Amino acid sequence: MHKAGLIWRTITHLTARQLLFQVLIRLRTRPRLRLSGTVPMAYWLMMPDADKPVSWKTGTFTFLNRSYSPGDEPINWNYRQAGTMDYGKLWTYNLTYFDFLNQPGINPNTGLQLIQDFMQQTGSLRDGLETYPTSLRIINWVQFLSRNRIRQATINRHLFAQVALMRHRLEYHIGGNHLLENGYALLIGALYFRHQRWFRVAAKLVRSELNRQILTDGGHDERSPMYHQLLLDRLLTVLLALKHDTWHKDSTLVPYLSGKAGQMLCWLTAITFRNGDIPLMNDSAVGIAPTTAQLQAKAERVLGARPELTYGPQHSQRKTNLSATGYRMFRTTRYELFADVGLVGPDHQPGHAHADTLSFLLYVDNVPLIVDKGVSTYQIGSRRDLERGTAAHNTVSVNGENSSEVWAGFRVGRRARASILIDTPTTLTARQDGYRRLGIIHERTWSAEPDRLLLTDRLIGIRSQKDLLGTAHFHLHPDVQVQVFEDRIIIGPLQLLFSSEFKPVVYVIGYDMAEGFNRLRTGQCLEVRFTTYLETTMRFIG
Repeated sequence: MHKAGLIWRTITHLTARQLLFQVLIRLRTRPRLRLSGTVPMAYWLMMPDADKPVSWKTGTFTFLNRSYSPGDEPINWNYRQAGTMDYGKLWTYNLTYFDFLNQPGINPNTGLQLIQDFMQQTGSLRDGLETYPTSLRIINWVQFLSRNRIRQATINRHLFAQVALMRHRLEYHIGGNHLLENGYALLIGALYFRHQRWFRVAAKLVRSELNRQILTDGGHDERSPMYHQLLLDRLLTVLLALKHDTWHKDSTLVPYLSGKAGQMLCWLTAITFRNGDIPLMNDSAVGIAPTTAQLQAKAERVLGARPELTYGPQHSQRKTNLSATGYRMFRTTRYELFADVGLVGPDHQPGHAHADTLSFLLYVDNVPLIVDKGVSTYQIGSRRDLERGTAAHNTVSVNGENSSEVWAGFRVGRRARASILIDTPTTLTARQDGYRRLGIIHERTWSAEPDRLLLTDRLIGIRSQKDLLGTAHFHLHPDVQVQVFEDRIIIGPLQLLFSSEFKPVVYVIGYDMAEGFNRLRTGQCLEVRFTTYLETTMRFIG
């Protein structure tokens, strides 16, 4: 019954379109390419220079901090198992994205050999012909072929078949960033082959999904800064191709996409810390997407001028209010505090969401101090559950429960909802109802002053005190030194004082912070146990 209820609480949030395509996708056969008898004409596009990170070197593929060397054997494009170690589906996806075609310094002949090897094994592909990796591969192949002025009939015939396959398997059952990536790829494929029908479908899809997914503050609705960077990067690539191609005759598409790119860049600048880091909220990891600085430079090249940034670290206001995505950034000359007071994600697609409502991050003197635990895996299992859970974030768990019902890697049942009570330049108070099933509401206040921060947590409800245990979690960056005294704790340049109705109990425990996929580093976490309220005073001492 518990599993049935969990599934019901998950699927009730899906749209009618998703439900329909969830059924249809299960009735489909395995994807197969259908190569046409004629070779379609192809036209090079204006594409970015080699701008991908190095993932292939001297016969070794490296993705997600794990490597594969085929040696003298043929490349296994389905590779995911190294001895007893399962690299996971995401690793195989990365292998078949073909990002390495556009890494700096790759020899065009090497790139062609890799493409031809892949084409020879098309009939045995599994994950690599799914729609998402196919979408990214289409853009990468077109970028490589256009950059190097390569026109080969066998490659174009195969590439045309990939675009045709993707066109008939658009990921309406998933939606979100997947469907937007499908639209980007279909646009590039339509331009490359000058295919009017594909272009009409793609232009309509990209417009509708950007309208749906890019919120009024410029943020992507899945609320992952990493995926926001990836989607902005691809949008700029599409814009570059469109601006230098007169075949399509759509006079409104480029201005529309340019406006969306400007909004997305402003949002990204607003949430980026002064040292260039992005907040690792929800499913975000280092080393996956282009940096904010790289995207700013790319936007300037593509758009002709850097969009006017109406907020961000270069502006003087104390706090940035990103109300649609539910984020706030407090900035002073000494520190930056990033707070999450919004939804965990869009109701219909919370696959990259974590149970992190009312969490926060703190950078002092441009150095991370209180951080997110991060993401090291997408594989279903205890590690994935742990990293998505409330206790992995700098917020309050109650009786060891998660504030949102995260499960099965990319699923969410019950979702916490936050409401804003006070929102001024120096004070933010919000409540979240993720523990309403326990009869509890969690309220948190951040008060930001130049030389100190005050954090107040309250558990409001009808449960008796003896049945209630709140735990505030503070994950410290592994480089931070911790000193524990009888009446205070010192973490780097901050002195922490805790007060409550009864003396709070403070534990210093070890935890593993993700420094990218499959890479962990040990740090320390403060766990503070309390009953009804907890006041945390953070005062600068250095």
